[in-house]
Amino acid sequence: MIGPGFSNLDLAVLKTWALVEPVGLELRWETFNLLNHTNFDLPNRTFSTSTANFGRIFSAKSPREMQIGVRLSF
Repeated sequence: MIGPGFSNLDLAVLKTWALVEPVGLELRWETFNLLNHTNFDLPNRTFSTSTANFGRIFSAKSPREMQIGVRLSF
């Protein structure tokens, strides 16, 4: 049994500032599944006496997620 396809596009944008000679500051924004494409999990592969659920898909993978981070390096 073959499952559905998978489509994903991730994006990261960052900006770095040099505050003083040994100290730097980085601001980072990351997005996972940027286009918010629905990616379904694998279908049910259990074949038993009640085959009503065989081949059906009951869940999907994570939707779009974003995170923001700040890093101070010295």
